[in-house]
Amino acid sequence: MLLPFLADGEPDWDGFAHLLGQVVDAGLTPLLNAGPGAGDLLDASTRAEVIATVGAALGGRSFVAGVRAEDGADGGFDPSRLAGSVAAISRHGGTPALLPSPTLSTLDPDEAIGLLAWMGEWCSRLIAVDLPAERWPGGRAWGMDAFTALLEQDTCVGLVDGSWNRQVEWDRIRRRDDLRPDFALYSANALGIDQIMYGADHALDLAAAVPDAIADRDEAWAREDPDVIDRNDALQALATFIFRPPFGAARHALARTLFLRGWLAHDGVHHALPRRPESDDDLLLPALDRLGLL
Repeated sequence: MLLPFLADGEPDWDGFAHLLGQVVDAGLTPLLNAGPGAGDLLDASTRAEVIATVGAALGGRSFVAGVRAEDGADGGFDPSRLAGSVAAISRHGGTPALLPSPTLSTLDPDEAIGLLAWMGEWCSRLIAVDLPAERWPGGRAWGMDAFTALLEQDTCVGLVDGSWNRQVEWDRIRRRDDLRPDFALYSANALGIDQIMYGADHALDLAAAVPDAIADRDEAWAREDPDVIDRNDALQALATFIFRPPFGAARHALARTLFLRGWLAHDGVHHALPRRPESDDDLLLPALDRLGLL
């Protein structure tokens, strides 16, 4: 989900509530505090307000929210801050997802696995997140040995795969199927959004702007509708355009898409994020029209 920002630099809570309703109405599970301009740029109090807002609005329905290993005042890893975030998400009915961070990147794979096991003391289920360093500060790629170790962690119920690499995802799907079929793999591959056709679920940033179209695609695939291929191709064209380099500007492209759809009254994002040119509308509008979203 996208957290929009007003011109004065404050979060647009009314706009956020509207977007939350659209995601829930589409039948998707909200993923919070997890994208550029969210988990990495928001302060702890704003992240906590997002969790409290969504927990209250959903009334016990499930959601997923990002958490980060962060340094404390002494410059070292502050486990109490992480434990508090995990416990708060669980208390509001959510599932925490451990995001890469500069602090987490200082841990070797065994230490990171140990951290996940420790997080299980504060929640009943959690998710790990794989994002490469070139797209995320402090990014971490869970290699196959570390992924296999994740499968052995009972509290860890899934992995968000942000590798954007089909072969890596397929290798993980095969390993998952062999060792723990109930473990969820959530593809975040903006360059291959069809991974549900190969055995993964999805955690697509694109769904922040077009949750209804993503849900329609998923349902068409489930009922073996041959039109699903055309729908997926149209969504892939939109994703490829939005998520071109520089990747940080994709957040603004999502906000712009929501504005063009009439789901937001503006296209504001966090001030630290780069913006796309308004000339992008010349391609966004035909892409949305192709999907029947205008």
